[in-house]
Order: sequence, then C-alpha cells, then structure tokens
Amino acid sequence: MSVASLNLERGRRTENRQIRRQQLIEATISSIADLGFSNTTLATVTKRAGLSHGTINFHFKSKEILFAETLGYLAQEHYDLWSAAMEESGPVPSKQMAAILKVDFEPSICSPEKLAVWFSFWGQAKYRPAYLEVHDRFDQQRAAELKRLCEEMICEGGYDHINAVAAARRIEALIDGLWLNILLYPEDISPAMARDDVFDFLAKLFPKHFP
Repeated sequence: MSVASLNLERGRRTENRQIRRQQLIEATISSIADLGFSNTTLATVTKRAGLSHGTINFHFKSKEILFAETLGYLAQEHYDLWSAAMEESGPVPSKQMAAILKVDFEPSICSPEKLAVWFSFWGQAKYRPAYLEVHDRFDQQRAAELKRLCEEMICEGGYDHINAVAAARRIEALIDGLWLNILLYPEDISPAMARDDVFDFLAKLFPKHFP
C-alpha cells in the first residue's frame, strides 16, 4: 500500500473515531435530558447511539469519563459561540456584552434538552470535583470577560456607584435563573422573553450604554 493510501486510511479512521465519539456524547445528552443523571447508564447511551457496548468502552474507559467529556463538550460549545460573537462584535464594550449575552438564548444553547443536562451536571458538581474543574475552566474565562466589560462601561459612563465584580455576578445569576425558568416553565417564558429580561436589566444598570 502506498504512503498516500496509508495516510488516507489513517484519516478515515480518525474521522470515524471522531464521529463515534460525537454520537456517544450526543446520546449521553439525550439520555440525561430524558432519564435524568442517575438513570443514565452506558447501556442507555449505547442504545440511543445505535452502537455496541464495546464501542463505548473503546472511546471512554468509564461512565464518569464519558460524563466529564459530555460536560466538556457543552462548555466548549458555549465558550466557542460567545467568544466568537464577542470578537466579531468589534471593540465597543456594550456591543461585546450584548453579543455574549445574546448567545445564551440561541436555540443551539438554550434548548430544553441542553438546559436539562446543564442543571443535572450543576447538581452533581459539588460531589464530583472533575465536573467542577471542567465547568470552572470555562466559567472563569467568561466571568473575567464580563467583569472587564463592566469595568470599561463603568469608566465610560461614569457609573461610580457600580461595582464591576458585583455587576458581572448579578448578570450571570440572572441568566442562570432565567435558564431555570425556561426549563421549568416553558409555556410561560421563552428564550426570547428571557433575553429581553436581561437587556431590560442592562438598561437599568448601564442606561447610557443600553438605552
């Protein structure tokens, strides 16, 4: 077999492995959303993925590793979207803030399925340090960016009465609470309504930037 053929074969194998891993992670998200954290097993995941038990053991050595990888996938997806939106919005702090927070309510992030999985992981994080480590790695970057943007708007707008750390914390707490409301009361609040609530809050906090 030629070198080119060998490289092509290796490329196909790598691609197949990536496809299988993605199938298993998506099946894990589906299982946790439907069955809950404790009722999700390797068997429920493989059944939803349409793959053999041997396949899941090949890619993930244990259920805990699979769950940690699933949390990492969700966190990375969220980070990639909001950080890209922030970069694309330009240098204006208020536009960067708006771009970040709009992502939180996009269908790819704020779906009932993914919200259910996020809250399932958050409920377990206290008892599973590996989950908290994955979450914090991404959450701390976001917190730092929100704090930076609050600081810049405080300086620009002369909001001397506002503490940037507290403002960033309140914004995140508001979003977490709205996510929970969307999950629990989908008939009463939609992602679009929740997004508007966030911007109403920003208009009160930074009226010169969010009129």
